[in-house]
Amino acid sequence: MTAFGVSNGWVLARLALRSQVRIVSALIRREMVAHYGESRLGYLWAFLGPTLQLIGVVVIFDLVLHRHTPLGRSTALFVLTGFVSFFLYSKVALYVSGAVNGNRNLLILPPVKPYDVILARVILEASTYLLVGFMMFFALYFLGIAEAAPADFLTIIEACLLGIGFGLGVGMINIVLTGYFHNWMILFGLLSFPTWMLSGVWFLPEQLPESFRNWMLYNPMMHVVMLFRMGFYPDYKGEFLDMPFLLAAVGITLALGMTLMKVCARRVLSPL
Repeated sequence: MTAFGVSNGWVLARLALRSQVRIVSALIRREMVAHYGESRLGYLWAFLGPTLQLIGVVVIFDLVLHRHTPLGRSTALFVLTGFVSFFLYSKVALYVSGAVNGNRNLLILPPVKPYDVILARVILEASTYLLVGFMMFFALYFLGIAEAAPADFLTIIEACLLGIGFGLGVGMINIVLTGYFHNWMILFGLLSFPTWMLSGVWFLPEQLPESFRNWMLYNPMMHVVMLFRMGFYPDYKGEFLDMPFLLAAVGITLALGMTLMKVCARRVLSPL
């Protein structure tokens, strides 16, 4: 290939990338309005919802059940580390699951592809909950909980990326399943609550009986929550964290989701 051909190829690649960035940016703006509304109250609720949930859980744990935190000295911080790490997965998974159905009128346009609307939703939902988490941890630190400052920022980033990746994979699988079973998301919603309760948001795996814990550790989100907490509690070693298993689970889920999206593209894009 001549130098001119290589140069021309780079120009075309840059133009294509610039076009995709514009499309995804426009989709993110559209999703922001559709998801939160045009008023500031919609964005405010993204912060108030998790905050009120956290306050309710802390009140129940601390004042009603009189349970003490398994790590550190703050019940609020322990619960928040579980909330943020799990919700990064669950919110991304749920929002991505509706990406195609919520944008069918746009997908008839040639420049817009299913992965564009999926990427827009991942960026919007993940960035929203990362910002919500940052503000809530900052609030705890401001209130005098020194442990709310991350001890290992890179570990927290790793946990966040794995949680988001797992949510993206599950979301793509849900898109395909919804194409074949129109009521699939009702069942997925019913399964989400037990998953939330069994992912270590409220407890540590070390507290569980061995026979029960061995089964619980097949849940990838249990490992994401452990990894996330290791970034805040330097003395917590995450004895049962299995990084090879977690990486394999996230990688397989993403690969399966992308494969199903490609193989079943006609079914996914067909009218319901």
